[in-house]
Amino acid sequence: MAQAPLASMPVDPGPFDCMPDLLAAARVAPVVRIPYLGRHAWVVCDPELVRIALTHPRMEKDVSLVPDFMRKPGLMVGSQPDPEYARAMIMSDGEHHARIRRLHAPVLSPRNTERWGERVSVKVDGFLDELEQSRSADSAEVDVVTDYTHRIPLAFISEMLGLPLEAERRLRSITDVMLYSSDYPARTEAVGALFGAVRDWVRDPAPLRDGVITGFLSASDGPDAITEGEVIVWTVGMIITGYETTGSAISASLYEALRRPPEDRPRTDEEIKEWIEEALRVHPPFPHPTWRFAMEDLDLGGYLIPKGAPVQVSIAAANRGPGEEADSFDPARKGQGHLTFGLGMHYCIGASLVRLEAQIAVRGFLRRFPRARLSSDTAVQWESEWMIRRLSALPATLT
Repeated sequence: MAQAPLASMPVDPGPFDCMPDLLAAARVAPVVRIPYLGRHAWVVCDPELVRIALTHPRMEKDVSLVPDFMRKPGLMVGSQPDPEYARAMIMSDGEHHARIRRLHAPVLSPRNTERWGERVSVKVDGFLDELEQSRSADSAEVDVVTDYTHRIPLAFISEMLGLPLEAERRLRSITDVMLYSSDYPARTEAVGALFGAVRDWVRDPAPLRDGVITGFLSASDGPDAITEGEVIVWTVGMIITGYETTGSAISASLYEALRRPPEDRPRTDEEIKEWIEEALRVHPPFPHPTWRFAMEDLDLGGYLIPKGAPVQVSIAAANRGPGEEADSFDPARKGQGHLTFGLGMHYCIGASLVRLEAQIAVRGFLRRFPRARLSSDTAVQWESEWMIRRLSALPATLT
């Protein structure tokens, strides 16, 4: 077996677009090593090998496998609680994962998803009304990210969880620092603030509305009894994934629409669905989603992944065909074959809800503002590192 060659990826967040660097690293070899926290991490880049890695029985996601050097304060993997306290779905395998997924399934049932779609539509209409009012002000330019795309999932996840109304702004500021700040002490503080806020709501649910948190709290008896620690950890996970992933998907879909003339944008519901799938393919919110750990020396495509090695899969590279560059959005592809939501047992349990929110948000915006366009005065901005990527500013003129 060959040693995976070294490659470079931006591992600290900043105001730049990581995608060109991620794709350049993927062209080095099907499996590469990158310097990470003074050691190395292995990254699987070849599309077929990514599919193998996502379902490999000896490449596990158990939180207890995280090596000490990765337990750095401020890192999401380093912020995972002790498994005796609670396990998160995203860092569990086997029976632990099956149990957590089983207990989440009723929350994300088709019936609930349909019901929540109605609530998303109400919120979208309200935010669009606010944008309409801003168009009549002195300037018709808005930041679609801060004024629209990220407000939708944050408002919705807050209602879904049953959080008090004043929680939304607090959550936005905390999660932005957690995911995108290059100040690791600040990130550590933000992680503590989020866990602390959720812990307070769980221990004193009086301010909460009926929602997922109160539902989890009521399931404290029987063979699948949910502990207080699990309610806290699972709620934190839903806030991070349900908010950031959805906001990024909506932003990327509208970015690709606004940079094209109105006649080239999607019109029908089916075209909007296909457009969003292509945006998910080209702009995965988590280009390298979650950690896996080799349980033994593994041969992956002729490359050695040593026992205990931390492994990432490059969804950014796996979603693209040979020779595709960073700017490769093509509506005719319809996002076919993308792995943005994963594969196998860890396929995103909330994928249907993310898609539904995005469809409602994109359809509403394009129908309300069919001639909106990117600003000619203010530039689009990205922020990212190697595992997360989003539009941080999407200035547009609502003509």
